[in-house]
Amino acid sequence: MGRNRWGKAFGLAAAAIAVTAPGTAQAELPHVVQPGETLWSISAANNLTTRTVAVYNGLSEDAHVIAGETIMVPTVDEGAGALAAAGTSTTSSSSSGTGSTGGVAHTVQPGETLSGVAAVNGMSTADLAAANGLSEDAYLIAGTNIQIPSTFGASTTSSGSATVDPAAELEPSAAASWSSMRAEAQSVYGIDLYPSGGPLSVYRTYEEQAQLYDLYLAGKGAPANPPGTSAHELGIAVDLAEPEMRSVIDEIGGGYGWVAPHSNEWWHVEYWG
Repeated sequence: MGRNRWGKAFGLAAAAIAVTAPGTAQAELPHVVQPGETLWSISAANNLTTRTVAVYNGLSEDAHVIAGETIMVPTVDEGAGALAAAGTSTTSSSSSGTGSTGGVAHTVQPGETLSGVAAVNGMSTADLAAANGLSEDAYLIAGTNIQIPSTFGASTTSSGSATVDPAAELEPSAAASWSSMRAEAQSVYGIDLYPSGGPLSVYRTYEEQAQLYDLYLAGKGAPANPPGTSAHELGIAVDLAEPEMRSVIDEIGGGYGWVAPHSNEWWHVEYWG
């Protein structure tokens, strides 16, 4: 709570690089790095893994690229050849946009920022950036995937639904209401309702809230309320995983006592009874 996931215009124009997609290109193509671009964003925009483009250019996956320099973008076959020659397994994927870390894949939604995704998963921007081989000020491209490290990410089914019901962490009235609302969301809208997956996305103790607040004051974490003032400590708040869930709660949540009290925090909803 008290965390702003929405950033200002996050530079899709800069990330939409003018390179023919490798699936149709006949040979490597040069790309001049634009301000704000990273090795990851260039790779993701061309449907290649960061590892593929890095190895092809003789770089490490966490290498920083400088605006004005030229990166060679290979075709899928050229990239695979480079990986094979380097003794690295081929991992070409559809806009994977991740490093080699494990965890839960999160598809970037329009308007999302690296700091916002980190905040709702109870981790620092620095940790999330490092897990994906990105700089902390990297832009996220809608539609690509980033990895939420397993330490923080929720376990999900293949359909994207949470395997753990958040009602287990809510106070009894909020839990019963959430379960009923969730059932209607699934039956009427075909959308499941579950938390973002961070360890503190539903209930938090006073001590856990204090830790988040201390990190915030130290400039190492996302904005957080002082301990003793967060609805999470009462077991009546959930930080949602996807914007489409908020849209459903906007439609039916009032009938179950669930509201979204902060217009700048689409993910945060509370039970007001």
